[in-house]
Amino acid sequence: MINLLPVFIYLILSLIVTRWWSAAGAKASGSLYQDRAKRFFIGGQFLNGPMLALTLVATYTSASSFIGGPGAAYKMGLGWVWLALIQVPVAILTLGVLGPKFLSQRKKQHSTLIEWLDDRYQNRWLSWLAITSLVVGFVAMISVQFIGGARMFSGVSGISYELGLGLFVITVLAYTLTGGFRAVVITDALQGMVMLLGLIVLLAVVLSQGSLPELMGEVSKQSPEMLSPHGVNEYLGWPMMLSFWILICFGTMGLPHTLVRLLAVKDKASLKRGMVWGTIICFLMTFIPHVCGVLGRALYPDLAVSDEIMPTLISGLMNPFWASLLLAAPIAAVMSSVDSMLLQSAVSIVRDGAVRISPEIRPAKQVQLTRVAMLIITAIATYWAIEPPQMIVWINLAAFGALQAVFLWPIIAGVFFKELKGHSALLSMVSGLISYLALQFNPQSMWGVHPIVPALSLSLAVMLLSHFSTMMIRRKLSAETVS
Repeated sequence: MINLLPVFIYLILSLIVTRWWSAAGAKASGSLYQDRAKRFFIGGQFLNGPMLALTLVATYTSASSFIGGPGAAYKMGLGWVWLALIQVPVAILTLGVLGPKFLSQRKKQHSTLIEWLDDRYQNRWLSWLAITSLVVGFVAMISVQFIGGARMFSGVSGISYELGLGLFVITVLAYTLTGGFRAVVITDALQGMVMLLGLIVLLAVVLSQGSLPELMGEVSKQSPEMLSPHGVNEYLGWPMMLSFWILICFGTMGLPHTLVRLLAVKDKASLKRGMVWGTIICFLMTFIPHVCGVLGRALYPDLAVSDEIMPTLISGLMNPFWASLLLAAPIAAVMSSVDSMLLQSAVSIVRDGAVRISPEIRPAKQVQLTRVAMLIITAIATYWAIEPPQMIVWINLAAFGALQAVFLWPIIAGVFFKELKGHSALLSMVSGLISYLALQFNPQSMWGVHPIVPALSLSLAVMLLSHFSTMMIRRKLSAETVS
């Protein structure tokens, strides 16, 4: 078991450095945003290529990627590694497809994704559904991050899960309450570098226990299916594989916590460099932890909870001092996701919700209310995290899918289909969310594919049907008026 003191020293130092860096850069955004709330919520167009890549990937990778993902790989084998690598093109899709469109609208100075949707569709019901879906989805995902952080603290130090949860929640609040969007993004960039370095060190330590063929041979002895591309008991069949192309690749264009970064991109050159660096970083941050999960099966074959493989590798293979330093990597992974989601969900409640009801709320008051909303969201997520499931990856993926079912098509149509009206986008959101939730709670459906596939198919069909039927009715009425 290790001492957590070096980890907290690292977290305190990174907090000081990122807040100083953020404060220095925030002065430049004063001329861009006279509104203090906007400076807090978005911070200006300041993201260059490397920083954009780091914050995008660091936010997207989370407790599911560093704890739940390796746990699933520990249980199902190399098939899950292959499945996880489907998400590598995320930066190319988000930055390459949607980035230029959002960049062309930067003069409107949107500070949240909901503001962008509101400006695009001018439909208050759509905006309220988007706010509600975003907040509920993020609370579920924040709870998953809390579970992952608590398991990491408790797994490597020997403290109880409850104490680990409390320590992690306090750390998260220290980061999110002391800075706005700019501070969060700079934190993500720093944490991303720490993640990458820590993962490389962990892989080297695992491989020092035996050559790759030896470790894989031991895994195969336990279960030859661990080396099968379709996993143990053929669980990862082609329907599931193809579904995940939608869920963790194409569908990521509908995730609000990644899209909001497009509102702060510096220029087109930053988008191009972000795509290159983002793809490389995403590959490394996906491949290394999942492979460590598979190789961990050879070293620790009898774990009762598969999600404990990463803390077990760190505490079991390294001396306490180096293990405590290496713990910073997965903690950074979880922190970089939870701070973004906590800030964005609180901002949506205040900026997109409360200010919509009471426009007279002053910018300074908006910032204060946002911090209060963060505390409330944290309390709810902590309550949900007190009794965690054995595998957190499924909760995270379920929340991913729900957000995509609501946001994906309205966002894509919003930038590529200018004729689409708000009522058609709203019907797409409603049908996508209802069908996804119905299928999520009734998994015996649709030939073994993930619920996101039929949900998005129905959502798209409803949106197009609504649009074209509306066009036909208008043309008919116009023709009758002329005649």
